[in-house]
Amino acid sequence: MFSASGIINYSEEHHDIFNGKMIFGDPAYSVSQYVVTGYKQAVLTTYQQIFNREMSVVRIAVEWNFGIMKRLWSFVDYKKKLRLRLSPIGKFVRVAMFLTNCHCYYNGGNQISRYSDLEPPSLEEYLLD
Repeated sequence: MFSASGIINYSEEHHDIFNGKMIFGDPAYSVSQYVVTGYKQAVLTTYQQIFNREMSVVRIAVEWNFGIMKRLWSFVDYKKKLRLRLSPIGKFVRVAMFLTNCHCYYNGGNQISRYSDLEPPSLEEYLLD
């Protein structure tokens, strides 16, 4: 889904928006100029260990949204219900995540926005963008 999103091409075409920032991706993602992942070597320096530990906290917060999505829309729990190559799983997940975001904004936030101390936009703002 990440590669299909086109974010790598977008980041290369609009590099000015990153302003020294990067996207932290799952270890399965390929690294690029604007995408980094955790260190994978068998022996890590202290800095690399700290980086991996600190960034794993961020990854866990991102995983919370998938947990919320599965609780709200159980049909996307593909391990139990959907058949790979027989169901449009990617489309189901995209729609479910969109609805999960709508649910968050309609309710004024969720555990992720509270954890991050961020106020989400209103549902109207989200849908208009």
